Amino acid sequence: MTAARLIAEFGYDYATAKQKAAKTIMGQGRIARDLLPSNTEIELEVAEYQALFQADTQPLRLADMRRICLQFMQKISHFSPIVYGALVNGTAGDHSGIHLLAFADDPKETDYWLLNEGLRFEPVQVGAVNGEEVDAVQFAWRGEDFSLATLETTKRRGLLKPPADGRLQRLDLLGLQTLLDTTGE
Repeated sequence: MTAARLIAEFGYDYATAKQKAAKTIMGQGRIARDLLPSNTEIELEVAEYQALFQADTQPLRLADMRRICLQFMQKISHFSPIVYGALVNGTAGDHSGIHLLAFADDPKETDYWLLNEGLRFEPVQVGAVNGEEVDAVQFAWRGEDFSLATLETTKRRGLLKPPADGRLQRLDLLGLQTLLDTTGE
């Protein structure tokens, strides 16, 4: 619960929130990594926290972010974009960015596209696919912070397959549009 509050209120990433929560609860004592809650468990706690303490703002913020993401994905549809993270699982809020994957034969194609659109960006590393760190760019568009990682076209295969637990992890343009349509946002 402590980690979930840190994520929802202050925008910490999951790993940092776990560490800070453990330190808050345990003091300087060390806690074994396998005793920490999983990211899935924390994600569920974030959703509960938001339902209790941010019910009047978070759903509207999430809907706005999803609409802006959809608009951007439409602009870059030729890169077959996929959105992932808090925007998909429904826990996005004021401290969340929009995380996208794009696919091209040359990863620089999206950089050139962003430059041609007049968007300034910074190189970053993000955990995008199966927890692997990948190169990405970070930029702002319509008041939202985006990260965009470009992968080889062949790496798109299988990314939209739902996990065994059936929880949404990644959505393409059609999937995000369907989500918006079904949630009435």
